[in-house]
Amino acid sequence: MKYFFFFSALLFSLLNPQISGAQTPGSVGPITPVTSYTAFQGYDESAPHFGQGEYQIFYDNIDGVLDKPIIVLDGFDPNDDGSISNIYDFMVYNDPSQNYLDELRDTGIDIVILNFPTYTRPDDGQVIRGGADYIERNGLILVQLIETIKSTMSGGGDLVVVGPSMGGLVSRYALTYMEQNGLDSRTGLWISFDAPQRGANIPISFQYVINYMAELTGDPGLLDIRNSQLNAPAAQQMLLDHYTTHLQDGSPYLQDPAKMLPEAHAFRNTFMNTMNTMGYPTRPTNISIANGSLNATNIESPGALVMDTNIDLGSGFGMNVRLHFTPDAGISNYEIDYAQATFGGTPQGDPFYAYAESPAYTAGLDSSPGGSVLFESLFGENPTDLQQQVIDALQVDAFSFIPTLSSLGIDENDWYNPVDGSETTPFDDYFGNDINEQHLTLTQETVDFVNAAIDAAHLNTANHNTLAVRLLGNPVHDKIVLSLGNTADGVCNIQIFNSLGRKVSAYQIQPDQAGIVLPGPQIAGMYFLSIRNAKQEKMIKFIVKP
Repeated sequence: MKYFFFFSALLFSLLNPQISGAQTPGSVGPITPVTSYTAFQGYDESAPHFGQGEYQIFYDNIDGVLDKPIIVLDGFDPNDDGSISNIYDFMVYNDPSQNYLDELRDTGIDIVILNFPTYTRPDDGQVIRGGADYIERNGLILVQLIETIKSTMSGGGDLVVVGPSMGGLVSRYALTYMEQNGLDSRTGLWISFDAPQRGANIPISFQYVINYMAELTGDPGLLDIRNSQLNAPAAQQMLLDHYTTHLQDGSPYLQDPAKMLPEAHAFRNTFMNTMNTMGYPTRPTNISIANGSLNATNIESPGALVMDTNIDLGSGFGMNVRLHFTPDAGISNYEIDYAQATFGGTPQGDPFYAYAESPAYTAGLDSSPGGSVLFESLFGENPTDLQQQVIDALQVDAFSFIPTLSSLGIDENDWYNPVDGSETTPFDDYFGNDINEQHLTLTQETVDFVNAAIDAAHLNTANHNTLAVRLLGNPVHDKIVLSLGNTADGVCNIQIFNSLGRKVSAYQIQPDQAGIVLPGPQIAGMYFLSIRNAKQEKMIKFIVKP
């Protein structure tokens, strides 16, 4: 029976008329189901299952021909809040807001949005929260979508795949899986948008107290946060520290005092073994966008007090709650969480304590440079009264969700290290800022960076990517750091132009050099770097900040 569902979905996606022939410019196709390329067996499942997704095509505003598609993925979305229309509407920047996807369609680009909805699995009747399901299974849904789009798109161009947040891991898995299984992804550009390539973070003190309060109060909202946001397969695969690894044997909430250092769930260890073995896709140009600070600006101080309040549970009952961020490097036995039931304002029973220790080589993740998430957002759009009390008591608004080094795939132990372009990263290029932005924030500078990468991918010329020169770090401050690849065809001439097309400097690179550092332009703004040898040329757009 499961194979019937698979082949039926495949046949439907291949023959569906919404993706055949020219459409009216600016038209929108129907929401269409897509079933994963093959079945995947989750780590706690007894059999493999096919994943189910849905996609919709937003045709360009020029000719309505599906010839330059950009696939945009859903991120971590356990409650299916990120419907296709919400994913589309989320891609805004500037104030008043401009929708980036609308702008891309105005230039002849088609948008394909892939959502991972909640669905009932046909083979066993289980309800699956697709937006929090196993990353590999969702990756195989993307594989099938790419196969479907490939079979119907016009022209000889390449796809562009954008993976926001968890979607950056889903797309990395899918594109690499295709390469390693003899499937051409036909993807020329892969964009990892503030994705947890080395893991994500939710403060462990918050995890502890949500679990403790859910157990003691039975509040449906808290139980749902624990079960859908902390205990979902994808969350267990991504989180660098998980509360369940610290619990005493046999206790649903008490901490084992011997387990204070960060420790990931077993699912994460299994997942990362897979991802590290697979590596990164090699066919596309791989770029990353980091919402975390590149210059090691903290979100807060390690050990910061997040909340200290009494929560009213009704009928005279309450609960004292105190939360901290994880501590500075090398500090142990640091109280990060305290809770105690009260009645009539008087403490009742034994208090609950949780402690944390940070390794000697790095302070805790909670305040590290990174794309931030508001605590309030974890409660959804309609928090219960109990949840609203927690929100109102917060003394710190946000925490580091995707550490900067994670989004750039930089394998360093100290999460607080600045990024200056000298680090080893699996990406061909990346963009970041001096400040910590909210997770998945788009700015004009980000859009300019992505536009340049998309333009390059859609040029599809033989000489565009053959000159393997990379600009490490964008924006640029006082220096330009270049990684040089195949410059053996002779001396490379470098010219830097400002946004008006005026040349501001020129240099020469000898063919035996592996890398070079050049002084950056003195005036802030947008610039273009032209690198040329006797046979090839490459143009890189970059931004200079003071």
